[in-house]
Amino acid sequence: MEKVSGWLLSVVGIVIIALLVDILLPVGKTSKLIKSVLAIFSVFVIISPIKQFDINNFNLSSFLGSIQIDSNFVEDRNYEKLKSLERTIEKNLEENGYSGIKIQLQGEFTQEKANISRIFVDLHNLVLKDENLNINKYTNIVAIIKKVVTIKEECIIFYE
Repeated sequence: MEKVSGWLLSVVGIVIIALLVDILLPVGKTSKLIKSVLAIFSVFVIISPIKQFDINNFNLSSFLGSIQIDSNFVEDRNYEKLKSLERTIEKNLEENGYSGIKIQLQGEFTQEKANISRIFVDLHNLVLKDENLNINKYTNIVAIIKKVVTIKEECIIFYE
């Protein structure tokens, strides 16, 4: 602590000296030269504590402390990613004429990669466009989902 307070006193001292020189010296070439010398001296005073560091025994953890991962934040972020992926699938289904479908994903994200284990497709409120009435809705829905998410067909579960 003594070293830090001594360093702070040196910095404050050089600032006061620089202010006095700035006030007392008349404008001219000599004034600019003296101010430049004071600026260089100020830089040396400010960086002088660096020579006290032992770079060979430098330990970053002593400066940063212990870093811990906030698991609640990670879980919340993964939940947001899953919900966003659900909305993307629902939007693609609606664009292809299958509105009212609710999607629920079961899985997790690791290293920005989605590991989806199951997809639950709720067809209770399904509304089909006229062009989709005579088409097998299950195979079309599976195809649309597989365009967004890589998953096995048997992992897609339908509820009506």
